[in-house]
Amino acid sequence: MIITRLVDATRSLVIAVLLTVTLGIASGAAAPHPMDPLSGDEIIAAATILLDAGAAQPGAIFQAVDLREPSKDAVLAFKPGQAPARRAIVFYRQNKRSFKSIVNLTDGTFTPPVEIPRTDGQLGLTIQEIIDFSFVIEDPAFRRAMARRGINKPDELAKVLVTPLTPGSFGLPEEQRRIVKAQMYNTAGAGINLFARPIEGVQAIIDLDDRKVLDVIDTGVVPVPSDTQDFDEATVAARFGLRPPLKPIRVTQPQGRNFTVDGGFVAWQKWRFHVRFERRAGTVISLATYDGRSVLYQGSLGEVFVPYQDPTTNWFYRTFMDAGEFGFGALSSPLALGLDVPENAVLLDGLISAAIPDPSVPVVPLPLPSVVGVFERLTGNPAWRHFEFLANGLYEGRAEVELVVRMIAQVGNYDYIIDWIFTQHGSIRVEVALTGIDIPKGVRSTTVGDKTGAGDTAFGTLVAPHIVAPFHSHHFNFRLDVDVDGPSNSFVRGRLKTVTDLVGSPRKSIWVLEEQVLAREQDARLDDADDVWKVVNPGRTNARGYHTGYALHAHSHANPLLVKADFRRAGFIEHALWVTAFDADERYAAGDTPNQNPGEPGLPQYVADNASIVNRDVVLWHTLTFHHVTAAEDYPVLPREHGAFELRPMNFFDRNPALDLRRAPFEVRP
Repeated sequence: MIITRLVDATRSLVIAVLLTVTLGIASGAAAPHPMDPLSGDEIIAAATILLDAGAAQPGAIFQAVDLREPSKDAVLAFKPGQAPARRAIVFYRQNKRSFKSIVNLTDGTFTPPVEIPRTDGQLGLTIQEIIDFSFVIEDPAFRRAMARRGINKPDELAKVLVTPLTPGSFGLPEEQRRIVKAQMYNTAGAGINLFARPIEGVQAIIDLDDRKVLDVIDTGVVPVPSDTQDFDEATVAARFGLRPPLKPIRVTQPQGRNFTVDGGFVAWQKWRFHVRFERRAGTVISLATYDGRSVLYQGSLGEVFVPYQDPTTNWFYRTFMDAGEFGFGALSSPLALGLDVPENAVLLDGLISAAIPDPSVPVVPLPLPSVVGVFERLTGNPAWRHFEFLANGLYEGRAEVELVVRMIAQVGNYDYIIDWIFTQHGSIRVEVALTGIDIPKGVRSTTVGDKTGAGDTAFGTLVAPHIVAPFHSHHFNFRLDVDVDGPSNSFVRGRLKTVTDLVGSPRKSIWVLEEQVLAREQDARLDDADDVWKVVNPGRTNARGYHTGYALHAHSHANPLLVKADFRRAGFIEHALWVTAFDADERYAAGDTPNQNPGEPGLPQYVADNASIVNRDVVLWHTLTFHHVTAAEDYPVLPREHGAFELRPMNFFDRNPALDLRRAPFEVRP
């Protein structure tokens, strides 16, 4: 959820900062690699080309200007020193209509803009639209609702925070417009926690195009909590005390790092890959090779669906698409050394497009400092080991070191940590962690034993006086364009089958592996994480004669627990895994425009043609899920919770690829 304070000073400051960025941005040199993100000049040029040709009109809102990648063939054939063709995919709004065009930055041409019909949803929210909600404060119905809660003075109204929440898609009349449904908070006295004092029972339906309040729904006054629930160190010390300080624990590399960063490429041990940062997906990993062999052409966040489990008037619609509606990259936060990442991390900046409320500036290249951290870490585990007491205590083992690429997105109340982890044994692990603040619902009860306690906690947990944290789910989908020894791959499902007719054996049962190459996309909508999910190259074998492959190990899958009508626009959560034939236009699990989308966009559409996935360029789409049953320990700030999946080599190598590790200089053997 994007949050905007309703004070003119903040609005003026944001605009001034953005304008300064635009006027002061350095001229970018030609991109050295076709997978590099757009430069500031390229972002501005894409909008200018459309404006100069009359395809876009002055005042158009450029919601997104991102790199349109060249074809795979062009990327793989690229040689350093060449000047790659550069294109941008542009989404913009004008005259209450949405458009999409691909701009060729090299020759200044563009594809005819295609209008996105309302039946295909709305573009995600922009700074242009949510920078100033002062008109909401001036609305008479809104003021009456605030007055009923004792908020009437100008200084009191100035402390009301309006959070614009996307409305989902439920076939309601107001959904014919481009809208948000606002939740309000009283931030008087607040520090870090802006969410502790919900103004419950009030919902403002806001038309973003006309900049007006369509309706104010007031379901009744609920006491606004008085406690700000701040959790800065001074506040916690005063209220609860602090434990004794830790003795220093330092992460240092006195002889330097073991990885290099060269432009967009990172090299470590036998890994080499490209890192890009995007407005919607955040970190994008491309061209990952191990010892020169291709493993992952591209991996990125496909979508995040967060449905809250409260069916009441002011909560039912809260079924958010955190990437497609708000932008994971756009909401990334700078990383702090020694806290968010170890002190040995290398911090990388991002640059995205941002729409702002000024028609004289079509689009702003917005720098995002220190949003990606790259670091090595000693896990404290052995990469492999064996101690043999039958051989007089001989011992062999190697210390495990990993390389991590991290970003953290602050999507309103939640902080999401996304890690791409590269191991010495050839695996790529993706970990998702959640922290931040459980979004609160204001209630009347202070304990579950109160008269209203049972009703107040029907859909959540009472975590503080007058505050319930509603139950909810987080569904993270990742797009994995796995190229195992090249793009010609097949998908194999292995089932573990119990065998009981064991003639001549005292055993009554064993299990065996039965493998099947799945032929088409609709065959590969899978849920059983006990199966073996593997991508193989039919044209390559290892020394033992097996097709080289990588398996997807799903560690954090859970069923949706909702009827399909409640997640149609997030149809990707229906299955833990989808396999599709590669299509350059299929970038996001819920399609380009999940916001207010009344249909079934994304993966259900992608597999409608049921394309072949045998000896083809295939893409895996995997969803990991957290069903968050809230608890008192989650409040006022949530301890980090995490889940993961792993791409692990399966007969890709002839032997353990980490066999050649040297003994670490910091080992202390008994």
